[in-house]
Amino acid sequence: MNFIKLYIRFIVVFLKSKMEYRFSFFMDLFTNVFTYSLLFVSIWVILNKFQHIQGWGFYEVMFLYNLNLFTYAISGMFIKHPMLDLEKMVQNGDFDSVLIKPIDPLYHIVVRQFEYTFFGHILLSIVVFCISVPKIGIPLNSFNILWFALFIIGGVLIHSSIMIISGSMSFWFVKSTSILEMGIYDIRSFLNYPISIYQNSIQIFLTFVLPFAFVNFYPAQFFLQKEGNDLFHPLLQFGTPIVGIITIFIAYYIWSVGVNNYQSTGS
Repeated sequence: MNFIKLYIRFIVVFLKSKMEYRFSFFMDLFTNVFTYSLLFVSIWVILNKFQHIQGWGFYEVMFLYNLNLFTYAISGMFIKHPMLDLEKMVQNGDFDSVLIKPIDPLYHIVVRQFEYTFFGHILLSIVVFCISVPKIGIPLNSFNILWFALFIIGGVLIHSSIMIISGSMSFWFVKSTSILEMGIYDIRSFLNYPISIYQNSIQIFLTFVLPFAFVNFYPAQFFLQKEGNDLFHPLLQFGTPIVGIITIFIAYYIWSVGVNNYQSTGS
């Protein structure tokens, strides 16, 4: 609990230091908001032309994509850059200093930095939720709010798990950032649209290998009461929290194995 309090204090101090250069701070946020706004525009262009994608309308696809963006932003704020930096730390031997600290190595490298630019993603996501949810008519009752919270937590855990697993490859491979970038950007791009539009092999991969589909597709099916995906059982719509817990345990196990196999470069 003390570690959490210290981390919160670190974030507050960090943000205060960034706010000393307010123009740069807000430009970073604006750049992120603008970049991801273009993705929503591209979705609008496609849906404006074809009206729907396998029964999914524009606001439904917005909601689908936004579940992915929101959970990715929360996870990326804490996990992404520590995992990207891990490769260089291992190569330079800087990871040695992490191991001599009396706290968990994973926790230590996470609390070393905080990526404030993801606030832009979160702000954009909140705006999109406020627009799309009323348009598609999702009831804001206690049942849906509870499940929404569980889906968000599960989605954050899944994103974090995949980042940690990809980053942990630094303990075995010289160049692991490409693995992380592929997992974050290339494969995650499949989530821009319902996975039901893809061939069965991709749906299976995104459900059982890298379970990105539990980040947004199955939760969106739950809220939108979508049918038409006969490949898997409907109960998968409730699986996001469970999958999140399972994947974070797997990720931490792989991380621990990597730490135990780490050999200092001596530099």
